Amino acid sequence: MFRSVKARLLIIAGVALLCGCAPGNALKRDESSLLLERVRVAGVQELFPEQYRDLVATFDKGEELHLAGDVSAADGYYGFAITKAMLLESAFAEEIKSREAAARREAELKLRAEAELKAKQERERAEAEAAAARAAEEARAAARRAEAERAETRRRAERAKYEREQNLPLRHTVKRGETLPQIAALPEVYGEASLWPLLYRANRDQIRDPRVLWPGQQLKIPRNLDRNDLSEARRFSSERPLR
Repeated sequence: MFRSVKARLLIIAGVALLCGCAPGNALKRDESSLLLERVRVAGVQELFPEQYRDLVATFDKGEELHLAGDVSAADGYYGFAITKAMLLESAFAEEIKSREAAARREAELKLRAEAELKAKQERERAEAEAAAARAAEEARAAARRAEAERAETRRRAERAKYEREQNLPLRHTVKRGETLPQIAALPEVYGEASLWPLLYRANRDQIRDPRVLWPGQQLKIPRNLDRNDLSEARRFSSERPLR
């Protein structure tokens, strides 16, 4: 843009100088002075410092010739300064317009980038929340399945225990030489010698001393025992072992 402006200024300078030599032209000092001031106030020199200095130099040359009394030549330089000022104003307006358009484009790009970033963050947040919700639901489902499996295991264990107890004897006939721990250790009784206190307590009516049994005695075998019963029997047998 600067080169095109300079080329136009050079062409117009030649024309203005030729016209300035013609007699009878009105002086253009006031008009060129006003234009120069208008260009300065607008700040053209900030964007086109070289062209502005050239404009000032042209006006100053007109002033020099005017002071020397060469009005015709001065008028040519004033006219050239007017043309330069008008071209600079036009170039300045175009540059300002171009910069404003570039600033708008940059602002639009920035807004678009911010909007895209915000949309991306919203998508990522929504995806994270959805993933967390799915994970929580899967955890709850797994917990429900585990609880159902535990309940099924308990049900089967209780059923198996019930079936075993239904097939297990409720009484035992003492054989010669048998002891309560030996009877408790039988698979069809408890399968554990330390549970002999259960037999002793259930048959106190016919057992005075747990160390003494008589062949032929019919001992009741308690069933449907809970965990506390078993724990208490084991504790008792550990504190009072039969020798």
